Amino acid sequence: MTRCLAVQSGYLEPHSVDQYPSLPVLGGSLRCGSVNPTRLKTAVLLTLCPMLWAQSHDELVMHRNQRLSYSQLLQVKAGVMGSRAKDSDPAAGLDDEVAIDGSVFYHDESFGGRDGQFDAYAGRDGMVASIRDGRIVGNDTSSRLQLSARVWPFYREGFYRGDSFVPVGQYEGSDYEAYLGFGREAAQDLFVEFGPFYRRNSFDRNERTELSYTVPDDYAAYGSRVYIEQNTVQLDRRTRAPRGGYLFTVVLEREWNRSSGEFGTTPGFTSELPSAVWRGRGRMEWYIPQGSDSAWEIFATAALTDETDRVVNYDASHPQGHMWADAQLRYRLPFGDSFTLSPFVAGQFARILEEDGIGSDEKFFYGGGAEAYLHFSDAVSINAWYSYLNNESRPSVSIKQDLHGEHMFYAGIVLRFGGNRR
Repeated sequence: MTRCLAVQSGYLEPHSVDQYPSLPVLGGSLRCGSVNPTRLKTAVLLTLCPMLWAQSHDELVMHRNQRLSYSQLLQVKAGVMGSRAKDSDPAAGLDDEVAIDGSVFYHDESFGGRDGQFDAYAGRDGMVASIRDGRIVGNDTSSRLQLSARVWPFYREGFYRGDSFVPVGQYEGSDYEAYLGFGREAAQDLFVEFGPFYRRNSFDRNERTELSYTVPDDYAAYGSRVYIEQNTVQLDRRTRAPRGGYLFTVVLEREWNRSSGEFGTTPGFTSELPSAVWRGRGRMEWYIPQGSDSAWEIFATAALTDETDRVVNYDASHPQGHMWADAQLRYRLPFGDSFTLSPFVAGQFARILEEDGIGSDEKFFYGGGAEAYLHFSDAVSINAWYSYLNNESRPSVSIKQDLHGEHMFYAGIVLRFGGNRR
């Protein structure tokens, strides 16, 4: 009995095998002694096809220390995203639409030396570049410079009348932020980071902005925030997928802004932004193993803001309102060596101002869907998902117009280059 090793293409867990000839593996080769062909095929496919869960702008600006299956990677995603509305209403943005979607993500845990890390992401939901260094401050304290931007966000101010969302002010904008943080481990698996930020917001009218609606003036904002993150996620030795544990992040921030002037519907509900606000956000991923390869997964995000924080509260990328929570309960099922299906149920809660702008309305929504991965090799995968939620006000699927519907779907290809697995 000998051991098997893939060279030039990254790391492969050693397995005890019987005699088998050399196999090409992504530019390298697999050299073995004696091997059982069936066992070798299973081991190779499982190890060559680790899942790197889809990165997003929101994940990268929220989480501080995700445990990814790769220490270095360039990942490209390209596909189409679509929506289907139960009842079409183009004036409100409810319509059937299919739009091009994609992203590029780069991750390097040895950037500039042993203690450095660099992450960069660009997609339809935004752009992020983050550099972390553990040597500048020293004494187990790391510094982080994070630059982020959203070029195509939409804002959808409105209220619920029964189950229908009634928009009263729709507009678009962009924001650019710089953040400098300093963090360290406060206890085992517990990381705390604190730092100042500066952000520039700009807003524009679009084809759905009513003539009676005044959009906010462009303004600058600054403040400080603290991140508290508990991370106990464990990666599976073979698939490199999250196997157990949880990742829980809470962000608290105090912001001051230089906004001036009232905005909103005239005559009607207009107001100025408060000069200072407190905000809280949270994000959780929890993995509970079931059997040898399957696992329960709980994904949840939530936020609490000031009722008068109208720009943030009506950002269409998340549920509208000054208090909201969005969660999924998923079950990850492997079929064979390279196909994974994750059906899920979804729930959403939102507390939003009523039509008079005084009282608050609490809304609950439900839905479900499924996500699938098909891995052809370590470098090529197909990803597709479908999601339904009985909430008319879902994120836009287009960067040109605010188009959305209760049904959403995605299909695309995932390409990985130069991946070095842990």
